[in-house]
Amino acid sequence: MEICPSCHKYSTDYETCLDCRSNKSFVLDGILVPFSYSWPLKKIVLRLKYYHKKDVIDFAIDRVVLAIYANRILYNKMETPQKSGQEWRVIVSWIPSHRYRRYFVKWYNQSYLLAKDLAKKLNIPYKNFMKKNKRTKSQASLDRVGRLKNLENAFEFKWDISFLDNTDTVILVDDITTTGSTMNEVAKLIKNYFPRISVRWVVLGRKDR
Repeated sequence: MEICPSCHKYSTDYETCLDCRSNKSFVLDGILVPFSYSWPLKKIVLRLKYYHKKDVIDFAIDRVVLAIYANRILYNKMETPQKSGQEWRVIVSWIPSHRYRRYFVKWYNQSYLLAKDLAKKLNIPYKNFMKKNKRTKSQASLDRVGRLKNLENAFEFKWDISFLDNTDTVILVDDITTTGSTMNEVAKLIKNYFPRISVRWVVLGRKDR
């Protein structure tokens, strides 16, 4: 079902609904959730996230691409620059891991792998322009207030962000979400410096709160 990324109520094209747009603390423009959070998806995520089975990425991203092409807003944003001959104004990025988690706990970032494959299939650039400068607790173990506090000042820009001057839309990629707190914090960082950029969120599935 097409939902608002904040309140999870029905919203056409997965746009943030009007009520949630009036809440200045929530800045994501929309979400795309191609899978229901059922056992098949759980199995895919477990294989990718904890058992390093990268073979599931291609299967998952093929279905994400279909969902993006079916989304009127995202499809139009990607097609317009191509037709006009301009440079790409839509880029793909991902939620960065803290270096400790990336190098000593998991050895890789599954969000990066998903984003890379999605960008390749859509034929648009993928860019790493953020870093996580703070080790945080698992969001799954915290309530809403705890999640927000946990993510305070957790992300910052890397040194080269000049390409964002010409960017219209950033598609952020992750595997599973619950409340969207992490994505919203990253969206805040982007919009604090580039308020006109639309920040869209693509995630494989959503857990209930």
